[in-house]
Amino acid sequence: MSGMNVLGKVPIAVVLALLPLLFLLGAALPELADQRSSQGPQYGMHTLTADERTLPLVAAAGFDSVVQLFAWWEIEPTKDQFIWQAADEAVAGAEYYGLDLIVRLDKHPAWANADPLKSGAPPVDLAEYDRWVRRIAERYRGRVAAYIIWNEPNLALEWSGLPPNPDAYVELLKVGYRAVKETDPDALVVSAGLAPTNTQSESALDDRLFLEAMYEAGARDYFDVLGAHPYGFGRPPDDPRGVSDGMNLARLEDLRDIMLRYGDRKPVWITEMGWTVEGNEHSAWQEVTRRQQAAYLSDALRSIRQEWSWVELITIWNVGGETHPEWRGYSLLEPDGAPRPAYAAVQEYGLAQGKPTNEQHGAAVDGKAARYQVLADDALIHLGDKRLPAPWAPIHQDRNPSPVWRGIVYVNDADLASDAGPWRLTLRVMQSNFWGSRIWVNGRPLPDLL
Repeated sequence: MSGMNVLGKVPIAVVLALLPLLFLLGAALPELADQRSSQGPQYGMHTLTADERTLPLVAAAGFDSVVQLFAWWEIEPTKDQFIWQAADEAVAGAEYYGLDLIVRLDKHPAWANADPLKSGAPPVDLAEYDRWVRRIAERYRGRVAAYIIWNEPNLALEWSGLPPNPDAYVELLKVGYRAVKETDPDALVVSAGLAPTNTQSESALDDRLFLEAMYEAGARDYFDVLGAHPYGFGRPPDDPRGVSDGMNLARLEDLRDIMLRYGDRKPVWITEMGWTVEGNEHSAWQEVTRRQQAAYLSDALRSIRQEWSWVELITIWNVGGETHPEWRGYSLLEPDGAPRPAYAAVQEYGLAQGKPTNEQHGAAVDGKAARYQVLADDALIHLGDKRLPAPWAPIHQDRNPSPVWRGIVYVNDADLASDAGPWRLTLRVMQSNFWGSRIWVNGRPLPDLL
């Protein structure tokens, strides 16, 4: 496929079904503008996929940050074989919408498991994790605001089924910190948000005990910001500290007190926060109504800003439109993509703070149209409806078979309406050997390929 320069504002989704393809987008990188506010915290949303559907919603709400997982097992499912498309699009899309991107680095592939006979160690081979973090930080140097090292390691569920081990997590944190700082010194390192829990067992460890043990193991010098997950657990945001068994938003003050006891006055970033409208079997007690979800979120944004000056980022989990039963209740969207009252509530709050919306994230720089890279170099995606052996593996995002690939192109609406000349999207399709392969652009099918 020939190269293509893509400009500015209108996202064009290209969906291809049942065809192998070689996709290349060439463009210059935009200048990064500092969107940080000098007053009060930043506001962010956690996306499950940072793409043309979710990023405009974050920006349109007047928010300025986005947290996104870069799952190692999706990007490097086989050692030294990388699938960068989704990560590249997340970075380019965040830049386009003027959003600070905060990347979480975990979900290691099976080939990077640690030696199972080495007890008390992290579940991942630390040498491989070091290589992985350096590879990510080098690829996106200067384009990612911060990296979160792992997620909720005080839960066995997030620690590869092993009993939570603060000392082992600090080992991993040290490796991640050094890898980032030696590769992209301007990027911040955020400690993993801990899951609020009162449990002390092989399945979970109280986050307060876990944090104390982290400090005892020397964690203080290996993060710039403390990550936190202060969920509401069905209680209103003004629920006092210590009531409801401490399972409320005010639990965050317990973590702050631990920091201060160890002489640590670093800022705190809330990298997940929310209320669910759909409690499952073990969390039915957490369920709130849709109106309560909206009120609790907007009230929490307001009260955190007013009362906790040490919180510099507040991130809502999650933008949504998802169907996963563990996630959809917290979403700001219904499973079909329709906005819940919570989205309108946080949008009203965000816009009231004077944050720029995506309508203000224009493509003009010094009177010239800015150009954005959507993918890096060539992206080879093999699609098909059958499981295939090497050299065709891994299939797109390690799904085998993988019948659909979806990509994003951003085009400036003003440029389309001008006399600057036509723009062209070119796809090179190779070895298309399946009848009925189709391409859609913005939901409109193009003619059959065969």
